[in-house]
Amino acid sequence: MTETTQREARIEQGVDLENLGAFLDYAEANPADVQFELGAVGTYEGRAIHTRAKTGPYALGGGEIDRVAREYTYHFGGHREVEEAVGFVDPTDRREVIETALAALSGCLNAAISMSAIAQGVDLDELETTVRIEWDPFVFLWLEDVEGPDGAPRDMFGDLRVEIEVSGENVDETTLDEIREWTGRSAVYNLVTLPHRCEPEVRLK
Repeated sequence: MTETTQREARIEQGVDLENLGAFLDYAEANPADVQFELGAVGTYEGRAIHTRAKTGPYALGGGEIDRVAREYTYHFGGHREVEEAVGFVDPTDRREVIETALAALSGCLNAAISMSAIAQGVDLDELETTVRIEWDPFVFLWLEDVEGPDGAPRDMFGDLRVEIEVSGENVDETTLDEIREWTGRSAVYNLVTLPHRCEPEVRLK
């Protein structure tokens, strides 16, 4: 076996398995060094619903990482038909925030499944995740109170629906059961399906 072939044999789904193994050993021995703090900043653009959001610096292992190449900008707003219906002047068609969150969830589920496949020796050929949810905008539009009659926050959404299609040489019904379990390793899935304490701090600018 040539050196090139040996090298290729250690690559799976674009990941060098030797380097991955070394990283996992390090992470297990040094858990504090692999903890993240992530964030984003949204700035109102002077037009209802429209926000310019940015991601950039993040903390890893207690140290901040910041570089110009990591400054991603997202222009959020509404669907053109919705803006037109509610009375916007010159309605536009922008990236919608709920759809963006669903897109992030689909990407994170794919990430968790593909990394789990490497860990479990499953060869993936195709992987596609579709995420859907129904949204009732009445609370957002001030047509209902934030809290219901029982004093609990009113749920604006229906059930989250996730459909995963996958194929591979050694993918069978048993693998599908494993993949259902792997979805629980997705960070965004955890973020949107489990309660996390949040008490917004509001102050004068």
